[in-house]
Amino acid sequence: MSAFKIAIVGLGPKGLFAFERLLSNLYNSDLAQEAEIHLFEKTGDFGAGSIYDPHQPGYLLMNYPNRNINVWDKEHPAELPVDALSFSEWLSKRNDCSVQDVGDGFAPRALVGAYLLECFEKLYDLGSSFCKIIKHKAIVFDVLSMEESTCLLYRNPKSGNHFRLHVDELLITTGHCSWKGKLERNRESNEHTEDKATRIPFVYPLTNTMEAVSEKDIVGIKGMGLTFIDTVLALTEGRGGYFSTGDNGALMYHPSKKEPKQIVAFSRSGLPMIPRLSYEGKQEYKPVYFTSDNVLCHPNGNGKPSFEEDILPLFKLETTYRYYKVQFEKYGLTLPPEKATESLQKQIEIFHNSFPEEPRFHFENLFSPVDFGDPSTKLDSLAYFKYVLGQAELGSEKSPFMAAAMTWGQIAETFNSIYGFGGMTPDSHLQFDQEYRSILNRISYGPPLENMRKLIALIDSGILNVSYSANPEINTVENGWTLRVPKMPLITVNTMIDARIPSNNSCKDWSELLVRMRQRGELREFLIENKSTIYRTACPEINRNGNVVKQHGEINPRITLYGTLTEGITYDNDSLSRSRNNMASAWARRIVERHNKLEVKA
Repeated sequence: MSAFKIAIVGLGPKGLFAFERLLSNLYNSDLAQEAEIHLFEKTGDFGAGSIYDPHQPGYLLMNYPNRNINVWDKEHPAELPVDALSFSEWLSKRNDCSVQDVGDGFAPRALVGAYLLECFEKLYDLGSSFCKIIKHKAIVFDVLSMEESTCLLYRNPKSGNHFRLHVDELLITTGHCSWKGKLERNRESNEHTEDKATRIPFVYPLTNTMEAVSEKDIVGIKGMGLTFIDTVLALTEGRGGYFSTGDNGALMYHPSKKEPKQIVAFSRSGLPMIPRLSYEGKQEYKPVYFTSDNVLCHPNGNGKPSFEEDILPLFKLETTYRYYKVQFEKYGLTLPPEKATESLQKQIEIFHNSFPEEPRFHFENLFSPVDFGDPSTKLDSLAYFKYVLGQAELGSEKSPFMAAAMTWGQIAETFNSIYGFGGMTPDSHLQFDQEYRSILNRISYGPPLENMRKLIALIDSGILNVSYSANPEINTVENGWTLRVPKMPLITVNTMIDARIPSNNSCKDWSELLVRMRQRGELREFLIENKSTIYRTACPEINRNGNVVKQHGEINPRITLYGTLTEGITYDNDSLSRSRNNMASAWARRIVERHNKLEVKA
């Protein structure tokens, strides 16, 4: 009997979820005995991948609460006969404590990686008892569609030797590596030399890339998101510095003298991500105004919704409601969820007439460095860092600011259902991707409080400089780069670090694998168009099953994409979410169903 071969390319968390679903569907099926599963993970850390490397430093924390992490999803077919522990259960067993004690924490990424590796080993051991599983520490660099199979071309990352494999079914889930093509092609020209300034285009793995930075350097860091925090901590705490708690409860940083001379951080907005209590999002929130029915209820009853006309007003309304709901509660009042906008505005007017000293809520202030208690005055960078930390410590149940800031995270699932597969007008997708995506991520998906406290301590110590944070003018000079902002002296940095995660801004960013597949017509870019506009998403096109769409529009049911590399045709593919844009479950189920139909025909 010839083997029925299935391949999963990319065995980080998404690949792990797909592997679990595949084994669950194969278990006790007739296909199991002839199935041969090939798993490709270039790092060799099957289940964890590079992002959750179990050997990375312990100070690199998740921004995803422990309670939300679970490899084992309760869906049909039933769970496999293994010890299926959620991450919180695994932690409680490891630490000999209750699940409640650890569920609301933010764990080190390395610890999550250890959990993912252990889950993979459980699956591998069980799966090997009823089908054949082959692990490949290799890089798949091309895929060719044959008449009745798919041919994978791959190479050993150390020897460079090339191999090929014919498979019947292929799932590609290569994560952020899918958008590192341009970065990797330019790597040689960006490498450090003795007599030139240093450019670090990608920070991971931190322990390797940060070796190029010396204690004499003045370092510029482009981007102030989660990767920026990792980078700053690697250059400080990662070099032997440590934090202690002062009498006032604030952290103080004690340098090791191995840190760079100074770290200068900047971004387009110059604003930090809003930190979060671990309890944020724990209670399910049902939107009052931002519902699918309201978004899709166009005045003319036809066409796709416009972000600016149909979606943004409802988001502002939902945010306004959440802000004032908490504001009312501060005074012992209740703001009922008024369905009619006029009724909500009337309640707000009554409130301000009763409490004229309370400033009005302005949606735009969520994206400005202001204190909501005194929005007429802009805060300097350090003051704003401290302000958002104080609000985050109160949480969204007590802070009107945090209630408003956390709104996007509460309605993102509804937006995802509208955004997916070109659900808005082309202009709307362009506007959202270029103007709103990053700023909404900044206010809604920030780091644990501990990390913000560390950043403030580093600013207070003088090592971290945020005085040039707001979109400085950058010029290249002989010994590095100059940064210029109004009212500050020119500063020169001799090391420049790009602390932004690669994204699919154009097809030039695609990985070697995706570029080759596109060149040979195996897939094409997803375009959103109407009579007047075409928006290029820089995302490979798939159908709703995740199957790739070839150059001339044919569907290839044997090749499926899943996870981050569908970003642009889907939205917010969190690497640890089992439910968001879940294409793995249907993929695994279809394999068994399709094979059974072929067996019947035969």
